[in-house]
Amino acid sequence: MSEQVYTYSQFAPGLWVIEEKGVRCFLAEGPERAMLVDTGFGGGDLKQTVSQLTDKPVFVVNTHADMDHIGCNGQFGPALMHPAEFDRYHSGAKGAGLEALPLWEGHILNLGNWNFEVLLIPGHTPGSVALMDWKNRLLIGGDSVQAGNIFLFGPGRNLPAYLASLEKLAALEKQIDTVLPSHGPLPLKGDCLPALLQAARDLQAGRLEGRQPDRDLPALLYQTPAAGFYYGRR
Repeated sequence: MSEQVYTYSQFAPGLWVIEEKGVRCFLAEGPERAMLVDTGFGGGDLKQTVSQLTDKPVFVVNTHADMDHIGCNGQFGPALMHPAEFDRYHSGAKGAGLEALPLWEGHILNLGNWNFEVLLIPGHTPGSVALMDWKNRLLIGGDSVQAGNIFLFGPGRNLPAYLASLEKLAALEKQIDTVLPSHGPLPLKGDCLPALLQAARDLQAGRLEGRQPDRDLPALLYQTPAAGFYYGRR
């Protein structure tokens, strides 16, 4: 079943991209253990797919607790996520009854060849995080940093918080060569961050014109060259 649901490719030595119907997971392998960032929609046997890529013990980190990022958490052990995501996680069908462990800002996820620092970036959700490997100049951005369409409507979404998070990330632009987003084109460069920040500022200032989206959502789509935003109400 998994071969019909998931495709994967090696992005760098010890780093794989796993695709599932428009959402991505990332697998980083060290000498002794491996980290799986997000688990997709839950459409297949992700654990079996991961076992084809690594024989190391695997732990899961969630960039946030939206349903398309936690779908196969139950196939692994307790997931690490920011505690601001616990309510979202446990109140949904995908996370109900599963254990979550706290992941704090500044925590270092040390794999040996990969060392990711947790950056708290609320806005898309209250506890969204990005993972920054300073040595490899690589950022895993979740849904918050992408060139696709970003959800900024509904419970837990907060445009002012999102702007503050982008200001935090844009200040790091010169230290980031590569951004790996969960949706949309991959990879992105670090210079996507100031462009995304400006687009979000234009959204907040009312300088963008919304249109009805192609999908059935209670929001308008505000499209910019940097990204699109599902925002407001229609």
